[in-house]
Amino acid sequence: MNSSSRPANTFCVFALIVIVLLSLAPQLHLWVTRGSEWNGAYAGVQGDEFLYSGYINALLHRRSRRNDPFAGRDSNSMSPLPESTFSIQFVPSYLITSIGRVFGASSATLFIAWLAIGGALAGLAVMFLLNTITANRLLSALGMLFVLAFGALAAGQGLAGLLFKSDVLFLGLPFLRRYQPVVAFPLFFVFCAWLWKALVATRKRQVFIYSLLSGLSLAVLIFSYLYLWTTAVAWLMLVAVIWLASRFEIERFSSWQPFVIVGVLAILALIPYSNFVSQRARELDEAQTMIFTHWPDLFRTSEPIGIVVFVVLLLAIRRRVIERTDPRVIFAACFALLPLVVFNQQVLTGRTMQPYHFEVFVVNYAVLIAVVILTVILWEPKVRRSLIWITVACCLWGATEVTTDILAHTRSSVVADQVVPVLRRLDQLSTQDGTVEGLRTTGKTPAIIFSPQREVMAWAPTWTSQGTLLNMGGLDFGTATLSERKEFFYLYLYYSDVDAEGLRNLLSGRADDFFTGHYARIAIFGHERVLPILGSSFQSIQSHEIEREVSLYDVYVKSLSKEKVLAHPLSYLVTKTNTPSPRAVDRWYELSAGEQHGDYTLYLLKLRS
Repeated sequence: MNSSSRPANTFCVFALIVIVLLSLAPQLHLWVTRGSEWNGAYAGVQGDEFLYSGYINALLHRRSRRNDPFAGRDSNSMSPLPESTFSIQFVPSYLITSIGRVFGASSATLFIAWLAIGGALAGLAVMFLLNTITANRLLSALGMLFVLAFGALAAGQGLAGLLFKSDVLFLGLPFLRRYQPVVAFPLFFVFCAWLWKALVATRKRQVFIYSLLSGLSLAVLIFSYLYLWTTAVAWLMLVAVIWLASRFEIERFSSWQPFVIVGVLAILALIPYSNFVSQRARELDEAQTMIFTHWPDLFRTSEPIGIVVFVVLLLAIRRRVIERTDPRVIFAACFALLPLVVFNQQVLTGRTMQPYHFEVFVVNYAVLIAVVILTVILWEPKVRRSLIWITVACCLWGATEVTTDILAHTRSSVVADQVVPVLRRLDQLSTQDGTVEGLRTTGKTPAIIFSPQREVMAWAPTWTSQGTLLNMGGLDFGTATLSERKEFFYLYLYYSDVDAEGLRNLLSGRADDFFTGHYARIAIFGHERVLPILGSSFQSIQSHEIEREVSLYDVYVKSLSKEKVLAHPLSYLVTKTNTPSPRAVDRWYELSAGEQHGDYTLYLLKLRS
């Protein structure tokens, strides 16, 4: 090893260790908090990870690719299920599941491991891209810290977002959300790096090999995560236009080959992908909240950052500080313009879908890549002189973002861990109560879990295979319409002894349990009426709408018949220990003596004659 390269290599290792420690910090905090009482749960970094870990648990139990772990349903010839976003984007889930089967790991253990794995792979991928473009390992490592630490800020989320916005949903390091996008996230940058190598290669064999690698990366992305591969396609088109326009006098049409190869491979991947999408559940269109508009979207945080970078590039070109034909300049310009293209393509297409996913999981990081490339091109000596201070700033900001995330999720992570013992017991019972046999033969489990504690309903699929009454994944897995989800929720409230006034408090935000109130509004009105971030034409829930739903629920409770109870028979009741069982459950079911597991008690239920 060249002695001059040792400092750069040492700093690369240091930067990777920093990003891995930042990634693992939530889990380390949970371990310290729980100590010897830790039951095996993973620390949450985003609110909807329980959906993903539930799906992974189902696959670990060798259930169908098309399944709904919350409803306790699998697709088979007797009861086929439609495709969902989980089953279509199968590469990350199958990769995680394969690793889990090799090591005999649970879904929760895999999610713990993927904090470290995801952080390390993301760091390596960003460093690989930056070093490929800048040929500067030292500043590539520093750039990686900058890009990953400030990703939330560039998305208008995180700590800074909390200070200025009311609809912040993502804290910490957003790319770490498991398993989307953390598993496929590094592949986006690898795809970009391979395309660079294909475009600057001088030998035809190298051009072909790098183009093939880039195209295969894009093909895998297509079956990995919608918002990553569509952004990759938008960026590819940008590079094609700007590269060919800027270097036409030098290369004429000789640079077409990489774009053609990548494009052909993407089209080949899109053929089976389109077939999957055509078989999707109709409810997924509701979940994706497609917006039909030609109105521009110019106020995302990453857009002004990109505009500033692009303007600086233009000024530097005009003053002949840099050349417009420089591949580094072209790539920096493409990453800088990417937010404008992604957030305003609807001006031409008339369609946009949940732009905040682009904003938080990919475009924000891409525009920071542009900042790093520009900085290396124009101010490399100054950056080297300020290396220590910039490194400290990146580490401190990353630690601050992660700490904010930890504080926000500590309580929910502890509760998720406390419920594990009773869920492990239910997993043992799944081999005795007909769950395994039912899923294999009829595609549906006969055993249904009920608990007035929302955390049990949310985390049961991560640990066991029985269905849950609440079916919190009905929308995401495309197995329940809005009216069906509403009925499930009505029945859940009824069994939880919640009356009309209780529902009014939940929908009005006056209940003590914020998360149950949040889910109540989503289950009854749809999440597009609850989350302003989902679209540009948000309509808040009005008081008269709440009163109408309260009246409908009151009628439902008063008219509840045995036929409706028999339509969704319960098998298990889980309550907090020393908490009386709900009166509504006692009315319809006989309870066993009860088994205490940690902080919860498990009852077997039998319908009263």
